[in-house]
Amino acid sequence: TETNNQLSKKPKVSEKEDVPVITDLSKYVITNLLGQSDDGRVVFTQGTIVGKEGVAVILFEVNSIDLEKVKLFLSEKSVLNLNMTNDIYNIFQMEPPPTTNSIKTTVIYPATPKIINKFTQKPAYFVTETPEIYEKVTKPYIMEHLGDHKWVYNVLEGKAEVDRMICQEKDEKDGFMLVADLKWDMSTKENMYCLAIVERRDLYSLRDLNRSNLPMLRNIQEKCLKAIKDKFGIPRSLIRIYIHYQPAYYHLHIHFAHMRYTVGAPIIGKSIALNDVIQNIELCSDYYAKATLMFYIKDGHALSNELDKHGMIEREVVKEC
Repeated sequence: TETNNQLSKKPKVSEKEDVPVITDLSKYVITNLLGQSDDGRVVFTQGTIVGKEGVAVILFEVNSIDLEKVKLFLSEKSVLNLNMTNDIYNIFQMEPPPTTNSIKTTVIYPATPKIINKFTQKPAYFVTETPEIYEKVTKPYIMEHLGDHKWVYNVLEGKAEVDRMICQEKDEKDGFMLVADLKWDMSTKENMYCLAIVERRDLYSLRDLNRSNLPMLRNIQEKCLKAIKDKFGIPRSLIRIYIHYQPAYYHLHIHFAHMRYTVGAPIIGKSIALNDVIQNIELCSDYYAKATLMFYIKDGHALSNELDKHGMIEREVVKEC
């Protein structure tokens, strides 16, 4: 997603990472409703924080309901307000106890224009990218934006999000780290969403993979599946494994998501199953260097602007009455 996302790209909040930028939401002034996730569970807002310069983006996410939470609803503190009744059907609006009604809140501050654009709902277009277009348009764009990855290196070097690391394998060629994405609370199994980030810094996307990378890809697949099962009890039969193209950031990473996690669900024009990636490379070492790839991209994205200049985006023509 593309709430979508995955680990969210974020600037450093403070020199001391344990000091939150805001603890009182009454100081947050919403200036723009950016949009919401496809399933309606997450609302994206833009605003300012009283007493601070710059712009913030805050995401409000309704937590999923599991059996343990349902049991907490069965309390005299829950209030049932009748909406309607018809034969055997009785529909209420329930006001559960406050302690069961928490909302996950993600604060991104200061929010860069790139962050704001990421969470702003805009029209999306399918693009057919030939190897020639990749070399002429996409690759130069990637090389221009490699400086945006300091936060990724902080994670790999153990400087940030250490408590979210699930497993790691140190190796200059095939090393990786599996971390829980910030969208997952690490407790609700059905929302499991993790990212395997490779150690190498010269693999930017699917286009850079070839037969020499197969041992790394297979190793990531097996080690991460085992780690997720050992730590969270989730079997491989319930885990989607895929790579995004175009990715949210150009440092190769692989997504691991629970089958029931709809926010991270693979979609056409965005996600390619890791098994398919491996099989395609087995058939042809430079498959992804030669392939014509289709992907979708939001209007206003910096890459879409470059593709537009080369006539790669066909826009809808609205006829006036």
